[in-house]
Amino acid sequence: MKRLLLSSAALLGLAGPALAADLPEPALTEVTPEVYGATVFNWTGPYVGATVGYGFGQAETRTGGRSRDIDLDGVLGGIYAGYNFQVHPNFLIGAEADFVFTGQSGDGRVGGSRISQDNTWMSTIRARVGGTFDRFLVYGTGGVAFADLETKVRGAGSETKNKVGWTLGAGVETAFTDNIVGRLEYQYVDFGSDSSNIGGTRVKSDFNDNIIRAGVAYKF
Repeated sequence: MKRLLLSSAALLGLAGPALAADLPEPALTEVTPEVYGATVFNWTGPYVGATVGYGFGQAETRTGGRSRDIDLDGVLGGIYAGYNFQVHPNFLIGAEADFVFTGQSGDGRVGGSRISQDNTWMSTIRARVGGTFDRFLVYGTGGVAFADLETKVRGAGSETKNKVGWTLGAGVETAFTDNIVGRLEYQYVDFGSDSSNIGGTRVKSDFNDNIIRAGVAYKF
């Protein structure tokens, strides 16, 4: 009996490795890599840029009991700077200021007087609110505007007024890179009414402007 048990144990010892060799290998579990969504452009931060455009101004000028609209058209160019804060992935608020030199000028005969008017510079300080779509921004803007308007009466002299008014506008921007942002913008500017007494000639003028301009900014 003892000999039989030893023989059985020996057979089991030899059969174990053989049975283990016949067992199928465990299947390897494939690990799926984690996929991340595309990075959305972040508009938050300061920026500074240069702008160029054209102004279609108009001054309703009255003197000597007569009135005439004098067109003040011309090229403009300057700089702008501001700060954006992206409060939501699709919503932005910000503030911006700009200063441009303009070549806007015009003249006409009003009530027997030859009158010319020139706007040599303009500046605005504005709030901005917009909707963002990754690297694309659509915005509205509004605030206070400043300018000078020089009025000349031929043979009588001239006078320059520093004017304060308001502005409203809208624009679109696109981020070409993480730091370079281009824009196209429209602004309406209204400086209300003002009057001058030039060499005894009283001139009253209502000045407003329509501005279309493009710009390129560096975002920090």
